[in-house]
Amino acid sequence: MPTQDPHDPLLLDSRLSELSRAQQWAEKLADRLGLNQKTRYAIRLCLEEALANIILHGYRSEAGHPIVVRSWLSGQALFLAIDDQAPAFDPAQSPQQADASDPATLESLEPGGYGIRLLRHFAESLAYERLPNGNRITMSFPGRPG
Repeated sequence: MPTQDPHDPLLLDSRLSELSRAQQWAEKLADRLGLNQKTRYAIRLCLEEALANIILHGYRSEAGHPIVVRSWLSGQALFLAIDDQAPAFDPAQSPQQADASDPATLESLEPGGYGIRLLRHFAESLAYERLPNGNRITMSFPGRPG
């Protein structure tokens, strides 16, 4: 993991109410870097989707479990890494990846099941790493003003 220009990590508890703290942290980071609205939107969406998936599916909505979000710049990219201690979950092996077809109509669209596809669409890169005690999802975004 590159360590160029590290920022303060964000320590969260596994509660959906923590999503607002994560959004505020992301906005301050975007302000500090002077990021445009398109990149800010991508960061907020991906951060919320990833954290909600960890809380709802990894921790099964049980509070009291740690989640750590870190950011750093490398070259022209901003990286966000989210560490958790939930059971192993590799997004590349998700059933969502097996059925990546779009719904035929808006009416046939089922709620849920699009989080990983959203991450892949809005982040420039998405990587999974199994840690000794959990998981790490790393996403990248344009890290310079534009």
